[in-house]
Amino acid sequence: MTNNITSTRDTLLKDTDTLKRDAGQVVDDVKKHATAHVDAVKDNVNETFDSAYDYLRDHPLQLAGTALLVGFVLGSFRRR
Repeated sequence: MTNNITSTRDTLLKDTDTLKRDAGQVVDDVKKHATAHVDAVKDNVNETFDSAYDYLRDHPLQLAGTALLVGFVLGSFRRR
């Protein structure tokens, strides 16, 4: 009986160690996956900002005209 309890205890300890290792691996995998997604989003945002900056740098008169138009429209609504 004592031998059976010891065997069961040893099996439980091994299984617990295996579960800890597996849980650690799952956590590492989730971190890597999340980091990859965050990096992809950062790259996408940076590309968008770079494209917008390049466009605005290349077309300053359109930017000024748009700003004047938006200011005029907002000013018109504010008067009423």
